Amino acid sequence: MKKFIILSFLSSLLFANNLTILNKDKKDLREIEKKIIQENYEKLKNEWISSIDLTSNIKRSHTFNKDSDSFNKSVSIGFSQNIFESGGIEFTIQYAKDKLKADSLNWESDNNELFQDIYEILLNIEKLKVQLEQSADKYKNSEIELIIKKVQYEAGDGDITELNDAIMSKNNQYKEIINLKNSIKEQELNLAKYTNLKYNQIKIIDFRNINKKDYLEKNIQLMYENASAELLNTTYKKQKSEYLPSIGLSTEYSYSDSDNMTDDINNYTSSGSIGLNLTIPLYDINKKATLQKAKLDYLKQKISLNDLKNELSKTFDEALTKIDTYKKYNKTIEENIKLYEDLIEVNEASNQAGMSPTYDLEVLKNTKKINEYDLAINDINIQLEYAKLYFKIKED
Repeated sequence: MKKFIILSFLSSLLFANNLTILNKDKKDLREIEKKIIQENYEKLKNEWISSIDLTSNIKRSHTFNKDSDSFNKSVSIGFSQNIFESGGIEFTIQYAKDKLKADSLNWESDNNELFQDIYEILLNIEKLKVQLEQSADKYKNSEIELIIKKVQYEAGDGDITELNDAIMSKNNQYKEIINLKNSIKEQELNLAKYTNLKYNQIKIIDFRNINKKDYLEKNIQLMYENASAELLNTTYKKQKSEYLPSIGLSTEYSYSDSDNMTDDINNYTSSGSIGLNLTIPLYDINKKATLQKAKLDYLKQKISLNDLKNELSKTFDEALTKIDTYKKYNKTIEENIKLYEDLIEVNEASNQAGMSPTYDLEVLKNTKKINEYDLAINDINIQLEYAKLYFKIKED
């Protein structure tokens, strides 16, 4: 029987920040999305800083009621910047940080989903291969059953219904083998959507060491929802500051040059200015509704966060219940295997003495192997349940 391979030292292949396992396009896409998140942060954190503007003007004027012709040129550079916004500047910077944190967690969560898909495909391929070998032994038993029923029918000890059932059983078992082979091909094609590596180039990892405390404290979905709540809280504070006094600094330097084309006279002037501006919002009809909505969005997110935590706690318990069920199944199967071992030992002795047919011994051995495959299948099912938990945990 093919053994289920578990190699924990290769676990770094599936860590969220290690994209090397992905094919080039998917890897490039994830890296570009990461850069977009970083560039967006750089933009948002400096959003409170105003631009420096340069203005220039050239004008030629002529009056018709008297002889006058002039050519004017001017240039000015100015800068106007709020230096105090009742906390608004700090909240703008904090908003950028909170946005970066939330977006980065969401990016990592998306990576985890990709890796979970890959890992589950690997496990399903492994499971299908075990089922294929198991089905081959079932097919052998169906062949033996058909031979026995055919002999009994020809000897007049059986009816046509039993023989027909044996024929159908063998055919159905053969169809199952074909279906399993096709399913393996489908899963391998699914794997190719994510990575250029083949199934046998990626080792399966053991994720059994997961406890509920770590699952909830390091749950990336919870961390993202919590970061989103912090972002909404900062948004509320930032919006609130927009209705409070602000102080701005403005400065400007200008230069102008005027040529009187009629009298051939040139005049130029230059000037500079600096000033402080105080702005006090007095009334905004939408202020109450705007702030109330922002506050409610934050409160809704906090409640949603608590609700999600409860759901994830139950999800963990459900996974452990399924795992425990598979372990109980395996305990029963192991007892059956022990029983078959005893029967095989007795039958081998009986067979050597010529007291029992060879077919009986072959059926017992095949059935023992079928049960051993069930153990391997349940072990893979356990790994699938652990994987659902593992890929929700943020990498340290």
